[in-house]
Amino acid sequence: MGLSSYYKFTSYALVATSFAAMALTGELDGISVVVYPVILGLCFYRDARGAARRPIRAWVWRSLALAYIPFFFLDVAIFSDKILALVHLTLFASSVKLFDEKRDRDWVFLYVVAFFQMLLAAGLTFDTTFVASLILFLFFFISTLAAFEIRRTRREAARIDEEVITFSKKKRERRFLPFRSKDARPRPPGRVRYLVGASLAQVVMVAALTLPFFFLIPRFGGGGVARGWGEGQSLTGFSERVELGDVAQIKESNRVVMRVELASRPGRFLRWRGIALDHYDGRVWSARDSQKRKTSLGQDLRVSGESWRSDDKFDRLHQISEGRSNGPFLEQRIVLEPVKTNILFAAQRLRQLRGPISQVSIIRDTTRKVGEDSASVYADSLRGRVPYRAFSDITVPSEEELRAEALEGYPEIVRSFYLQTPRLDPRIERLARDIVRDADARTPYDKARAIEQYLKTRFGYTLNLKPAKADPLAEFLFDLREGHCEYFATAMTIMLRTLGIPARIVNGFQMGEYNDVSDFYTVRDRDAHSWVEVYFPQSESWVEFDPTPAAGINNYSQGGLLGGLWKYMEALEVLWLDYVVTLDSDEQASLLVEIQQQLLSIKDRVAAYYVDAKEWLKSVFASYLRRDRNWSVTDALRLVSVLGSFLLASFALYVVVSHLKRRRLEPTGYGPWWHRLFILLTWRRAGRDHRKSAVLFYERMLAIAAHAGMVKPPDQTPVEFAALSGFDQVREITNLYNRVRFGGARLTEGEADRIANLLAELKKAVRRVEGKGKKAKKQESRR
Repeated sequence: MGLSSYYKFTSYALVATSFAAMALTGELDGISVVVYPVILGLCFYRDARGAARRPIRAWVWRSLALAYIPFFFLDVAIFSDKILALVHLTLFASSVKLFDEKRDRDWVFLYVVAFFQMLLAAGLTFDTTFVASLILFLFFFISTLAAFEIRRTRREAARIDEEVITFSKKKRERRFLPFRSKDARPRPPGRVRYLVGASLAQVVMVAALTLPFFFLIPRFGGGGVARGWGEGQSLTGFSERVELGDVAQIKESNRVVMRVELASRPGRFLRWRGIALDHYDGRVWSARDSQKRKTSLGQDLRVSGESWRSDDKFDRLHQISEGRSNGPFLEQRIVLEPVKTNILFAAQRLRQLRGPISQVSIIRDTTRKVGEDSASVYADSLRGRVPYRAFSDITVPSEEELRAEALEGYPEIVRSFYLQTPRLDPRIERLARDIVRDADARTPYDKARAIEQYLKTRFGYTLNLKPAKADPLAEFLFDLREGHCEYFATAMTIMLRTLGIPARIVNGFQMGEYNDVSDFYTVRDRDAHSWVEVYFPQSESWVEFDPTPAAGINNYSQGGLLGGLWKYMEALEVLWLDYVVTLDSDEQASLLVEIQQQLLSIKDRVAAYYVDAKEWLKSVFASYLRRDRNWSVTDALRLVSVLGSFLLASFALYVVVSHLKRRRLEPTGYGPWWHRLFILLTWRRAGRDHRKSAVLFYERMLAIAAHAGMVKPPDQTPVEFAALSGFDQVREITNLYNRVRFGGARLTEGEADRIANLLAELKKAVRRVEGKGKKAKKQESRR
């Protein structure tokens, strides 16, 4: 691939990456997702083939721009919002430029538009897919700018050459190169390979330099740019009211609502409780007198020692309710995605809450002030993605304790809230009595279990229901006999109330999909669920019942390669949320403290190893160097073998390191002494390449001559050096060198032996000269 082709490829890849970053946010409309890639592929195909195209005239560009201005305002007002309208504007501008004949300024315009698209994508998502898109964008951005500058510089250099250089009409004489094979071709320099490697290196350097600053910049609860825009991306899987028939469309969505990590295994299936609803009007469930039952909590409670301020940038500890518990609370670490509700989710009875939430309110079970659990928990201001910790009491009274309770003992305030029924079809109450009579159920607990099992086993689960004409509950029980979760929960709650047993419907989520890679649960829109809570007065507890058949409980037991890869992607998503999106100043401090502790532990281990090795060496030397030691032959041999092994290992290490340093260089007379021992055998075996053998024996000759103080300057020719050396051996070796190196001759076996003899004679002559010089110096020193 030439430089020009590489430049076009990286330019189109840069534009495609910015578009992919926006498409992966999930906010782009289907028309843009389909049309723009077609335009991009068509233009790339035409540019890659070098097809000629007519440039767009200036008046056409101005007309298109003027025509798009009213469409932009129409797009904002009717078709999409402000952000997506800006996205459409960038796609329009990019498409027009892609079809045009592109000059340098047109390419620069496309680069600027691509950069703006990356900014829009960064504001629309915090997903890990954006990280991959950003890395690709940086790579192609660096490669494209480098190739762009090289192309521009080459054009300017060619322009200068055309102005300065005057080519001669005389035909050049073809020179014969004796050392180049006939099949050899001059290879172009690896510019493209160099650009790719340089771009990768620069991306790594940028990441290495900016990563520490990235982690040092505080973030507060995952807000950032997405706080403002995230509210427009709200999820719809949960509602504060339940209307029969609504969940049929909602449960088909796979959008993530929250991720839950448990500090310990609960040992049973959990549900993430949201809101308890007590009033039913024949079609819709709601919370009655919610404002009277609402109480604000925790305005002066805090985790750190700082004074309370009305913001959500610091973790707050909120005491939700007091209650009896036979065991420790279950800690849940929850990362809640942007939702259209301020309700906080947790398991069963929420007792404490800790998170960056300034103020929390609860809706009590009734209008009583004391001795109640919370029907629902609200955050007064909940924006963007919010991490928090919930501490719940998930203990349940035993079946014996629940069966011991009778219908008497319900407080009047509980009866007024949780025995309310609208005007019902009389068949509903008769069905409830028939169910408990056939099951021989006498206690409230047994009656609740009987109705739960009846609905689970006698009815079917479906998401495809027709709208109810009059009474949806009666049609479900006596005509359709199939429905989804809110139908089953409504039927059980109403039938229990007709029997005088206080009950309510609860809206929330199923436990979700467990990820065994990172040990957390992913809860999606399709996990939205409704179930029943029944009140037992003696234990003062609301006990969960779920009459929905097994077909209505989501099963995530998928396996195989795709299932495993999906779990790893989910784990990577959580790491991204933990260490990027929700990494606030407190977590940064704890992370730095943990790193410091790890470094200190490594330092301590290294110091301990050093002390142990030092003490061992001391003991060894002390045992061998004792004055009163009686040396035996075995001890002496052992000491000599240890020292010999140490010296041999040191020499082997020295040889290996020297070889690694010189493995890309031709073996010459310069270098370590062990290297020069084998130089003659090396160049004698190199007869297949004449120039290589010539360089070897000539370099060996220069190394020997250097011992006599004769060093060849770089500007001196071999013939001049031989004439000034005064050695016949040097002159003869030089003649052979020139004949082989520049004449293309081959060394015969006799010439190779002759060179070996000449080198040996030169070494002896040099030693004689060195000896005479040493004697002369001694005589001068004596005088």
